[in-house]
Amino acid sequence: KTRQDKTRQDKTRQDSKMPLSAARKNEYFDKFKGLLGTYSKCFIVEIDNVGSMQLQMTRKELRGSAEVLMGKNTMMRKCIKDFIAENPGHPSEQLISCCRGNVGFVFTNGDLSGVREVLESNTRPAPARVGAIAPSSVIVPKGPTGCDPGQTAFFQTLQIATKITRGQIEM
Repeated sequence: KTRQDKTRQDKTRQDSKMPLSAARKNEYFDKFKGLLGTYSKCFIVEIDNVGSMQLQMTRKELRGSAEVLMGKNTMMRKCIKDFIAENPGHPSEQLISCCRGNVGFVFTNGDLSGVREVLESNTRPAPARVGAIAPSSVIVPKGPTGCDPGQTAFFQTLQIATKITRGQIEM
């Protein structure tokens, strides 16, 4: 490799770590406004604990019937506000309050039940992680768990104190 090629590669690496450029932001704004104008229905999806492969498979299944758009909350809110300023009284005004947390939009003009089935079919259970907040209340009583001693690693990763009593794990 020549010195010039190496410098070019270093610049490319640096560019990928920098924040979104003005051109990329404008491209995103145009796309979002286009979707808001084109589609009449949308789902708001929460994507906490969703892997990139899972999201990719969902996008692939929705191809042709719906379009998925993710982004930074502040950029999404600004796009919606700009769109409403250009189109007063548009029902998309209600979407501003939904841009909280790790959310995205699934736009469609087709049947909502079909799109919903695809979204639900791509839902996968996620294992518990340290520091993760459960989507529902979980209460585990003290006592024997019924798990064999080989499964202590699961409880250790969750930082739950256990002991082995009569061939099973007890909390």
